[in-house]
Amino acid sequence: MNEKSEIQRNPNKRKRKKSFLKNARKYAKKGHFGCGSRLESDTYDYFVKIMEVFREGFDNDEDKRIFVDNVFQQTDNQEIQCSCNQVGCRVIEMLLPFANDNVMKKYMDSFGNELRPLCCDKFASHVLEELVTQSCARSTQSNDMKEEYKEFTLKISKFLLNNLEDYIWDTYGNHIMRTCLQIFSNIPKDDPKSKDSGKNSKKEIEEAPIVPEYADVVIEYGERLLTWPQFPDLCKNEKTSGFLQILLKALKKLSPKLLKKYMKKLLECFTPEDENKDSNKLLPVFLATSSIMVLETYLQVAPQKYLSKIYVKCFAGKLFKLSTIRNTNFAVQKLITHCQEKSEFESIFDELADHFANIIQEGHTGIIWAIADGCKRLSSKQGPFVNSLMKAFNCLEPETRQSSLIICLARMKTFEDCASSSLSNEELQKTRLNLHGTLILQILLEFNKPIKIVNSILEMDINNLKALMSNTQGSHIVDSFVRSTYVGEKSREKLVRKMKGTYQDLASTKFGSRSFEAIWNAAGLKHKMAIMDELSYKDGLWSNSEHGKIISNKIHYPLYKRNKEEWKNSFNNKKDAVIKLLEEVVK
Repeated sequence: MNEKSEIQRNPNKRKRKKSFLKNARKYAKKGHFGCGSRLESDTYDYFVKIMEVFREGFDNDEDKRIFVDNVFQQTDNQEIQCSCNQVGCRVIEMLLPFANDNVMKKYMDSFGNELRPLCCDKFASHVLEELVTQSCARSTQSNDMKEEYKEFTLKISKFLLNNLEDYIWDTYGNHIMRTCLQIFSNIPKDDPKSKDSGKNSKKEIEEAPIVPEYADVVIEYGERLLTWPQFPDLCKNEKTSGFLQILLKALKKLSPKLLKKYMKKLLECFTPEDENKDSNKLLPVFLATSSIMVLETYLQVAPQKYLSKIYVKCFAGKLFKLSTIRNTNFAVQKLITHCQEKSEFESIFDELADHFANIIQEGHTGIIWAIADGCKRLSSKQGPFVNSLMKAFNCLEPETRQSSLIICLARMKTFEDCASSSLSNEELQKTRLNLHGTLILQILLEFNKPIKIVNSILEMDINNLKALMSNTQGSHIVDSFVRSTYVGEKSREKLVRKMKGTYQDLASTKFGSRSFEAIWNAAGLKHKMAIMDELSYKDGLWSNSEHGKIISNKIHYPLYKRNKEEWKNSFNNKKDAVIKLLEEVVK
């Protein structure tokens, strides 16, 4: 079936975007050598080839270094010309993180002499942004050019600061300023494609020491902007809204005193005095995406005093309406997530508790997750939350329906909908469950008294439970069940016994093996031996599978087959070793 007929058959299917490289080749054949400054055809083709080779990767770092050095030799004395071209800009931006100090110096010198036009150039601005990022990073490392890198970084940031009125409204200049604020404050970029997107590297970035000169620049940006007559308009524009969001996060780290001034001023912008106090009418801040985004950041960074004020002035009495609107439901989530006052949280809960069904129907399940997390975090309203959930899914009464809560929540469907669209065990194992639903189930097991949830799990049909445990998202529920300090030892033992007869199937699948391992780690030696006896029957059915082999090694199955007593003693020896270690610590 060709692409055209596929789209006609399924009109909602989005057409796949052509890659940058494919487009670059396509336009080259037509004689178009990228937007921006003109490149010779051979130079353009060279850059396209460079992108192809770079994306294929290298055998080692030395090969990559030689390759990058050779490419930058081709741009010698053409740094600006190449950077102002669509394809040239993409290649240079891609390779700058691997450029040596001499290359960096040439680019810094070239760009430093042409800052005014380049800061708002559609293509060269991206290269300048990467230059600032790299020079800032290298200025904090042991480097012969350490001071030159710092000088260049400060030069760019202060040039933009001194021309703030010109560049804050410009798409490209605005983004360079945002980058300055982020890297000066050690705020990781949210871009999933970023090289620093990993959790460890994000933590390293946030905890790295901040250079005092860079912090001073950020604070100066904040002080300059605060005095602007156009300040109330900053939230209404997409470009300035994005800049303001980064600035607020930076000030939270660098200047709590200045942040409070922003909290006070923004609160005035969000709640103008001339606005009608009609409780059914939403404030202007909720009517534009740009201002809603600033409000969400406000909720993230605000000290408790200002969080309480904004709750009362913007949200109280309007929470249900805001929860059912696509653009504003995220602000409600942020409010609940960052609420630290128990009394305020309880007021929020009381306002929304009877509307769970409507909120779920709108698909805004993140709000229900945020409330669940708040109940756990503040040890409040846990029983009423479970009852409200059961009411929302129509499984509170009669009591026999309560065991259906697990499936209802995992699928985020009412009791009736689950019954009318029931899944076979095989379908339940493979279907994509609701992410928020499975996360809420994990939280419920961390409540102080999770007895209803525990009983719902233990009362499930064993084949349904096995399918849930073998599901990509459902497998995490077992982790919470066996690890929660509020799930009793007897309940864990009941789960181990309940799953008797399913352990071979669990051990042989990708996600079932995760659940198997969680149960295994929670089981006592007596139950472990019962599981091993079960596994030893026709063991080739599971132990030869990809995931079964991993489980077999982890539970020392080969040793068990060879010598059961030796296997059993190995657990006793481990237990004795742990006891001895604890005794040493006490001494």
